[in-house]
Amino acid sequence: MKDKIYKYLTIFFYLVSLFILLFCIRARIHSNIYLSTDVRLILLLLVCIFIYMGGYILVKKLNFTKKILKINLVIYFLIYVITISTLTLFDEIFGRQGFVIIDWDKELLDMYLKTSFNIVPFHTIKLFINGYLNGIVTLKDFTINVVGNLCAFMPFAIFLPLMFKPMNKYLNFLFAMVLIVIVIEVLQFVTMSGSLDIDDLILNVFGASIIYFITRIKFINKFIHKIFLFE
Repeated sequence: MKDKIYKYLTIFFYLVSLFILLFCIRARIHSNIYLSTDVRLILLLLVCIFIYMGGYILVKKLNFTKKILKINLVIYFLIYVITISTLTLFDEIFGRQGFVIIDWDKELLDMYLKTSFNIVPFHTIKLFINGYLNGIVTLKDFTINVVGNLCAFMPFAIFLPLMFKPMNKYLNFLFAMVLIVIVIEVLQFVTMSGSLDIDDLILNVFGASIIYFITRIKFINKFIHKIFLFE
């Protein structure tokens, strides 16, 4: 009897997560359904929670193989990658244009290079810090551009080492992070959906590195493995 209840609960959790995910996709496709960035992130978090609960029951209560948890982990990772790609390339709220063919001309390029291109380390970070301290930059803009860039790629520090063994070596992880961020920055430049800024690279990689070293602490690493039921 208990097994039947657990099976129904598992089906329920996976179906709810699928329904929410499909709703998010539909809202993304159809402009008549508006979801703010915060609401979308909350809904995607709920998707991950319901998937986790379904996987937990399968492994702990119905004695399924732990491979189901690795499949769940891949799903979490894909949801995160899609979310971060949307925020950095497609989200209209942040002025993103996505993969739009840009009619490049000298005037447009000059304007972009003046306003959205920076290869001087810490130049943009200093501008935002000084702007915020002097009351020119709002707390919201400071949070999005500095704190947001610092935190946005932190989940990679959890996902990559769990999914790929070579990523448990910091140099491999660092190389992967630098490559990932550079690809996104170049795509933002090519599509003019955001700025190409070395400070974004610094903040993104530094934030991910902080979490990487925190998760290397033995009891935290053990706790993460317990959360994902790998132990």
